[in-house]
Amino acid sequence: MKLVLFFVLAASAYGQLRDIPYLPTNKKHMLDVYVPEGRKKFPVIFFVHGGAWRMGDRSKYQELGEHFSREGIGVVIPSYRLAPVYRHPAQIEDVAAAFAWTVRNIKSYGGDASRIYVVGHSAGGHLASLLALDEKYLKAVKLSRKNIAGVVSMSGVYSISKLEWNFGTDDEERRDASPIAHVAKGAPPFLVMYSQWDIVSLGSQARQFHQALLDAGDRSELVRLPKKNHNSEVWSILKDGDPGERAILGFIDQKMSRR
Repeated sequence: MKLVLFFVLAASAYGQLRDIPYLPTNKKHMLDVYVPEGRKKFPVIFFVHGGAWRMGDRSKYQELGEHFSREGIGVVIPSYRLAPVYRHPAQIEDVAAAFAWTVRNIKSYGGDASRIYVVGHSAGGHLASLLALDEKYLKAVKLSRKNIAGVVSMSGVYSISKLEWNFGTDDEERRDASPIAHVAKGAPPFLVMYSQWDIVSLGSQARQFHQALLDAGDRSELVRLPKKNHNSEVWSILKDGDPGERAILGFIDQKMSRR
């Protein structure tokens, strides 16, 4: 195992380890790890991709992993089962399982398990936020939200009012799938981001979610990214000096204490 690890790390300046299973049950139950060169006890971004819960894969975010590893941050990017074949709560259960793998294994790659930041975009923002706020998914993998150092949600969905195709026709079930319904004191620190030209309603949802966190006594920062749309928002953070990139790096550098 040590020889294999050395070979993979040597193949890239920033150590890319691909197709690691976090569960043995589905081809989507795999993740990739990006390790910064020459660093130990580095903070970690656990990145949850978007795609309306029914599209996307970790393989599309190699550049993101490489970018933040150059900044001295480890990156873990999981895939998860997709709707409509696998409906809610399959996605959040997979994200919880992948996060549990990260907590229990990242130290062996040099990462600091006490500084894992859950970052998600779009549907990934919904999943990242739900993971941090509805603790039943973490409890199912024998963890708690204390294992999350902070959350960065980029244009997430915080209120599931419709979307019956994935979240069911029952109003209470959709409410339970809504991160905003689980806001309470004791949440990890949040960085809530949205773009100037975002999908209709996501800007107002971001503002309402941020305010709900503050009203509950939790830490939250709100960032509106000018001249960005829903898709360019996530790809722009791959550029040095981008406002979104700076916000994420600043959020991690603050070393906010967990509640």
